[in-house]
Amino acid sequence: MNKRQLLHSLYATALSLGAALQAAASQTGTWPERPIRLIVPYPAGGLTDIVSRVLGEELGKALGTSIVVDNRPGAGGQIGLQGLLQAPKDGYTIALVVPATMVTLPLTNPAYKIRPLEQFEPITIAVDTFLTLVVDQKLGIKNLTEFADYARKKPSQMNYGIPGTGTSFHFNSVMMMQKLGIQAQYVPYTGEAAILNDIAGGQLHFALVSNAGKVFIESGQVTALAVTANQRARSLPSVPTFRELGVDFASDGWVGYVAARGTPLPVLSKLQSAFVKSLNAPAVKQRLLDMGYQVVANQPEQFRKIVQDSRKRYEELLSTGSVKLQ
Repeated sequence: MNKRQLLHSLYATALSLGAALQAAASQTGTWPERPIRLIVPYPAGGLTDIVSRVLGEELGKALGTSIVVDNRPGAGGQIGLQGLLQAPKDGYTIALVVPATMVTLPLTNPAYKIRPLEQFEPITIAVDTFLTLVVDQKLGIKNLTEFADYARKKPSQMNYGIPGTGTSFHFNSVMMMQKLGIQAQYVPYTGEAAILNDIAGGQLHFALVSNAGKVFIESGQVTALAVTANQRARSLPSVPTFRELGVDFASDGWVGYVAARGTPLPVLSKLQSAFVKSLNAPAVKQRLLDMGYQVVANQPEQFRKIVQDSRKRYEELLSTGSVKLQ
């Protein structure tokens, strides 16, 4: 290729690149032009649904459109997330994800065919959630030190409940016990309500539970010893954090949002900016804090690293046999 041909080739490439950039800029400038569907792959009324609806109205204002929350539960979240992957990659369909759908299910369930880090584009983690260590109040245990001492004296007699083998509750319970230097036998359940009822009834010794435990705690049916948040939860202000009590433990719990891989980068950028703005809107932030959740509103690369780090940690627990799936 002579010099003239080279210059002509470079000029043609520049024109093509310029046209592509102009098209992207045009698309972002007008996007969105219609409502955005936000798939929540869980039933209405739960934590993930409530967070999405609290956030949705403000997010719609930030984007100049409406956000339609679409609850599509089933198959551990896989039905809803498959809906995201099957939709056009234009940013008009986004979805909610949690550690189960991004980390634990891909590691523990062969029937879970989604590859999150390959098929999704992280937008942001909206909030950090937390778990609360609760114990049978009839044991007479009043604090975390007493609990650890009691458990160490009865290594083969303690049991705890988890809402499903291989769930994030399972992994977090094992990590907590490692930090406390205790052992116990897990009992799998299909949901937290049954776990809390059995702790209150004396059939279980302890469990890490979500905000579903608040009613049982406030009524005195179970005793709350510590929360896994980085700071005290506003919904349970009298319960200390593990770190406050000298135990370096915080659970992997969050609610995040993703788009499908292939969504244009300018659209992803606009979505992420709108999410951050909405999460930091005073009214939204206050409602989420009142629910006990800490706003995160991080960047996509930070979101991706959190998922990667959690996966590595869970893979180690599986490989060492600390978490058994059977």
